Amino acid sequence: MKLLGVPARRHSAGRLSVVIHGQPATLIPASVWTKLAHGPYLGTAVRVEVVPRALVRQLWRKDMGDKPFPGTYAFRGYTRGNRVVLVSDATETPASLTWLLLHELAHVQVNNAPMLDKAFSSVPRPANYLTSDAAHERYPEEQMANLVADQLAPHFDSRPGLNRIWWRRRVGRI
Repeated sequence: MKLLGVPARRHSAGRLSVVIHGQPATLIPASVWTKLAHGPYLGTAVRVEVVPRALVRQLWRKDMGDKPFPGTYAFRGYTRGNRVVLVSDATETPASLTWLLLHELAHVQVNNAPMLDKAFSSVPRPANYLTSDAAHERYPEEQMANLVADQLAPHFDSRPGLNRIWWRRRVGRI
Protein backbone atom coordinates (compact mmCIF):
# COMPACT_ATOMS: atom_id res chain seq x y z
CA MET A 1 0.00 0.00 0.00
CA LYS A 2 1.26 3.49 -0.82
CA LEU A 3 0.03 6.72 0.69
CA LEU A 4 1.83 10.01 0.34
CA GLY A 5 3.91 8.31 -2.36
CA VAL A 6 5.87 6.04 0.00
CA PRO A 7 5.49 2.35 0.81
CA ALA A 8 3.55 1.54 3.96
CA ARG A 9 3.40 -1.42 6.32
CA ARG A 10 0.06 -2.38 7.84
CA HIS A 11 -0.65 -4.36 11.01
CA SER A 12 -3.97 -5.09 12.73
CA ALA A 13 -4.92 -6.73 16.02
CA GLY A 14 -8.10 -6.43 18.01
CA ARG A 15 -9.56 -2.94 17.58
CA LEU A 16 -6.23 -1.49 16.49
CA SER A 17 -5.02 -0.96 12.95
CA VAL A 18 -1.53 0.49 12.46
CA VAL A 19 0.02 1.86 9.28
CA ILE A 20 3.70 2.85 9.20
CA HIS A 21 4.46 5.09 6.21
CA GLY A 22 7.99 5.00 4.80
CA GLN A 23 10.83 4.91 7.33
CA PRO A 24 9.97 7.04 10.38
CA ALA A 25 13.02 7.99 12.46
CA THR A 26 11.43 6.82 15.71
CA LEU A 27 8.97 4.00 16.27
CA ILE A 28 6.75 2.91 19.13
CA PRO A 29 7.88 -0.36 20.74
CA ALA A 30 5.95 -3.49 19.69
CA SER A 31 4.98 -4.15 23.32
CA VAL A 32 2.92 -0.93 23.34
CA TRP A 33 0.90 -2.00 20.30
CA THR A 34 0.29 -5.41 21.89
CA LYS A 35 -0.92 -3.90 25.19
CA LEU A 36 -3.25 -1.54 23.36
CA ALA A 37 -4.63 -4.18 21.01
CA HIS A 38 -5.28 -6.75 23.72
CA GLY A 39 -5.87 -4.62 26.81
CA PRO A 40 -8.90 -2.72 28.10
CA TYR A 41 -7.85 0.62 26.62
CA LEU A 42 -9.71 0.98 23.33
CA GLY A 43 -13.47 1.46 23.40
CA THR A 44 -13.69 1.58 19.62
CA ALA A 45 -11.75 0.58 16.52
CA VAL A 46 -8.80 2.93 15.93
CA ARG A 47 -6.49 3.44 12.97
CA VAL A 48 -3.05 4.82 13.82
CA GLU A 49 -0.67 6.11 11.14
CA VAL A 50 2.99 6.92 11.79
CA VAL A 51 4.42 9.30 9.20
CA PRO A 52 7.99 10.63 8.77
CA ARG A 53 8.14 14.39 9.38
CA ALA A 54 9.65 14.81 5.91
CA LEU A 55 6.14 14.11 4.57
CA VAL A 56 4.29 16.49 6.91
CA ARG A 57 3.42 19.09 4.26
CA GLN A 58 1.97 16.42 1.94
CA LEU A 59 0.11 14.88 4.86
CA TRP A 60 -1.41 18.26 5.76
CA ARG A 61 -2.53 18.90 2.19
CA LYS A 62 -4.11 15.43 1.98
CA ASP A 63 -5.97 15.71 5.29
CA MET A 64 -6.63 19.44 5.62
CA GLY A 65 -7.13 20.51 2.02
CA ASP A 66 -6.81 24.25 1.56
CA LYS A 67 -6.32 25.13 5.23
CA PRO A 68 -3.07 27.10 5.60
CA PHE A 69 -0.13 24.90 6.50
CA PRO A 70 0.95 25.98 10.02
CA GLY A 71 4.59 24.94 9.61
CA THR A 72 6.75 21.82 9.65
CA TYR A 73 7.10 21.85 13.45
CA ALA A 74 3.69 23.23 14.39
CA PHE A 75 2.40 19.85 15.57
CA ARG A 76 3.42 16.30 16.49
CA GLY A 77 0.22 14.53 15.58
CA TYR A 78 -3.54 14.86 15.40
CA THR A 79 -6.77 12.93 15.62
CA ARG A 80 -9.69 12.99 13.20
CA GLY A 81 -12.57 10.78 14.32
CA ASN A 82 -11.06 7.35 14.98
CA ARG A 83 -7.89 8.03 13.02
CA VAL A 84 -4.69 9.07 14.79
CA VAL A 85 -1.70 10.46 12.90
CA LEU A 86 1.71 10.64 14.58
CA VAL A 87 4.62 12.48 12.99
CA SER A 88 8.02 10.93 13.66
CA ASP A 89 11.52 12.33 13.47
CA ALA A 90 14.58 12.71 15.69
CA THR A 91 12.70 15.10 18.01
CA GLU A 92 10.77 12.08 19.31
CA THR A 93 11.95 9.14 21.38
CA PRO A 94 10.17 5.79 21.63
CA ALA A 95 8.84 6.93 25.04
CA SER A 96 7.65 10.32 23.76
CA LEU A 97 5.98 8.83 20.70
CA THR A 98 4.24 6.36 23.02
CA TRP A 99 3.12 9.25 25.25
CA LEU A 100 1.85 11.08 22.18
CA LEU A 101 -0.08 8.01 21.05
CA LEU A 102 -1.79 7.81 24.46
CA HIS A 103 -2.57 11.54 24.26
CA GLU A 104 -4.15 11.17 20.81
CA LEU A 105 -6.09 8.06 21.86
CA ALA A 106 -7.67 10.18 24.60
CA HIS A 107 -8.96 12.48 21.84
CA VAL A 108 -10.43 9.43 20.08
CA GLN A 109 -12.30 8.53 23.26
CA VAL A 110 -13.74 12.06 23.45
CA ASN A 111 -14.80 11.83 19.80
CA ASN A 112 -16.75 8.69 20.68
CA ALA A 113 -18.40 10.00 23.85
CA PRO A 114 -21.16 12.39 22.70
CA MET A 115 -21.51 14.18 26.05
CA LEU A 116 -17.78 14.82 26.36
CA ASP A 117 -17.43 15.73 22.69
CA LYS A 118 -20.24 18.29 23.00
CA ALA A 119 -18.77 19.79 26.17
CA PHE A 120 -15.22 20.11 24.83
CA SER A 121 -16.28 21.32 21.38
CA SER A 122 -18.41 24.06 22.99
CA VAL A 123 -15.21 25.68 24.30
CA PRO A 124 -13.78 27.90 21.54
CA ARG A 125 -10.20 27.16 20.55
CA PRO A 126 -7.86 30.12 20.78
CA ALA A 127 -7.17 31.79 17.44
CA ASN A 128 -3.51 30.76 17.72
CA TYR A 129 -4.26 27.18 18.84
CA LEU A 130 -2.17 25.66 16.01
CA THR A 131 0.78 28.02 16.28
CA SER A 132 1.16 28.80 20.00
CA ASP A 133 2.26 26.08 22.39
CA ALA A 134 0.89 28.04 25.36
CA ALA A 135 -2.53 28.47 23.70
CA HIS A 136 -2.60 24.82 22.70
CA GLU A 137 -1.75 23.63 26.21
CA ARG A 138 -4.45 25.88 27.76
CA TYR A 139 -7.27 24.27 25.77
CA PRO A 140 -9.33 22.00 28.10
CA GLU A 141 -9.40 18.96 25.81
CA GLU A 142 -5.61 19.11 25.45
CA GLN A 143 -5.26 19.27 29.23
CA MET A 144 -7.48 16.19 29.57
CA ALA A 145 -5.50 14.30 26.92
CA ASN A 146 -2.23 15.25 28.67
CA LEU A 147 -3.62 13.94 31.96
CA VAL A 148 -4.60 10.62 30.36
CA ALA A 149 -1.18 10.24 28.73
CA ASP A 150 0.65 11.19 31.93
CA GLN A 151 -1.34 8.70 34.01
CA LEU A 152 -1.07 5.80 31.56
CA ALA A 153 2.50 6.37 30.34
CA PRO A 154 4.18 4.30 33.09
CA HIS A 155 2.01 1.29 32.11
CA PHE A 156 3.46 1.53 28.58
CA ASP A 157 7.18 1.93 29.39
CA SER A 158 6.98 5.69 28.94
CA ARG A 159 6.83 8.50 31.47
CA PRO A 160 4.68 11.54 32.31
CA GLY A 161 5.51 15.04 31.11
CA LEU A 162 6.34 14.39 27.46
CA ASN A 163 3.87 17.04 26.32
CA ARG A 164 4.14 19.77 23.70
CA ILE A 165 6.33 21.99 25.90
CA TRP A 166 8.80 19.12 26.48
CA TRP A 167 8.82 18.44 22.75
CA ARG A 168 9.33 22.10 21.79
CA ARG A 169 12.53 22.16 23.88
CA ARG A 170 13.79 19.13 21.93
CA VAL A 171 12.92 20.79 18.62
CA GLY A 172 15.06 23.75 19.68
CA ARG A 173 18.03 21.48 20.51
CA ILE A 174 17.94 19.17 17.50
